[in-house]
Amino acid sequence: MHMTTGEVIRRIRRSIGMTQTELGKLINFSQPAISGLERGGPAADDLRVLRLVARALQVPLAMLVVESDEEADVDRRNFFRAGVLGSAGAAVTAATGSSHAGSASSVKIGAEDVSGIGASINQIHELDLLVGGDRLCALAAGQVRYVKQLLDSGTYTENVGLRLATATAEMMTAAGWVHYDADRRDDARAFYADAVHTANEAGDGIAAAHALMNASIIDLDTGGLVQGASASHRPRPQKAAHLAQAAQNAARRNGGPRVRALAALREAQAQGVIDKTAMGKAIGRAHRAYESGRGYDPDWVYLPEAEMLGLTGIAHMFAGQYTQAEESLQAAINESAEWPRERTGWQLYLAHTYIEAGDPAKACSLLTDNFSTISAVASTRLQRKLDTIATAVRPHPTVPEVREFLEMRESRV
Repeated sequence: MHMTTGEVIRRIRRSIGMTQTELGKLINFSQPAISGLERGGPAADDLRVLRLVARALQVPLAMLVVESDEEADVDRRNFFRAGVLGSAGAAVTAATGSSHAGSASSVKIGAEDVSGIGASINQIHELDLLVGGDRLCALAAGQVRYVKQLLDSGTYTENVGLRLATATAEMMTAAGWVHYDADRRDDARAFYADAVHTANEAGDGIAAAHALMNASIIDLDTGGLVQGASASHRPRPQKAAHLAQAAQNAARRNGGPRVRALAALREAQAQGVIDKTAMGKAIGRAHRAYESGRGYDPDWVYLPEAEMLGLTGIAHMFAGQYTQAEESLQAAINESAEWPRERTGWQLYLAHTYIEAGDPAKACSLLTDNFSTISAVASTRLQRKLDTIATAVRPHPTVPEVREFLEMRESRV
């Protein structure tokens, strides 16, 4: 079990010989506010506060993000009310138990506030790539509640309101992704549905496309290999294809090269299960979009060359084209060393490919060579995929590579 965020902050602060008062001075908080933060008050789930603390302690933000505790939501019930006052107000309310926070209807929202929300969204995506979604669920859900409160009760101009609605949709999509990464699929679907609705209300096809293409993954990526999956994990490739097609339609008017390419690759993954010809067309459409210069790509679009290769490899894997899948996935692994969670995902898909191709020894050798880094990623989704691989290779205990991997896995469990 991971330490709470407050405990991590306290340990780091003490390790460098800093008092609560000294930390408070660096981030303009009172000593009681810092004490409340370290005891797990609402500010511990405010990304704005954690950024200030990480900067003051001179540590990466990822060091402060820890595993969520669903029961802790009871202790975070004051988050919204405090959150609309800004970071200092949140910490002070957490520390003192004060209930004099004003309502969001009295808060005027400007362009700078929306930009701050955008920075938080980008930070959540980056943290997920570094540490995995398990540690981010409570934080992301808290940020969704905060921005929804601003959208529903704040005051703003029409232009700021449209930008705020888009930011709200994107925050919902970010929350959907980390819940999916934590294998909380029903929660992820709910966040994505809310994101599509909010984006459509704002007339933002790109934000709607983002939520739709992410939702399509849930109905396709089941971990594979294991029969009798639960309802939330049961593959529905046709629905996945339809969602990805809806994403392409939403992005067609204003979407940039990466948005349109990513949506097409999501369709390619689903079509790999259904129709190889349609899959090839979707991959071709993705590459044409990627090479074009038309449209707008927002900051959230994560589509470097490695991601293009990895997603293409997954499509080939689903289509049973294992040689092409291996080539693309290995190239993605080679280009993803700086993103541990992403690299782990490609390694697991490559192992999955080897198993489907009838080579469990090669799959287990890959996993054994990278076992320590794979096991360290806090993503229930990826750890479940590792479990399904272990189940798939267990019928081959006489293969030395399989035996070594299973022994390593069982000792870790």
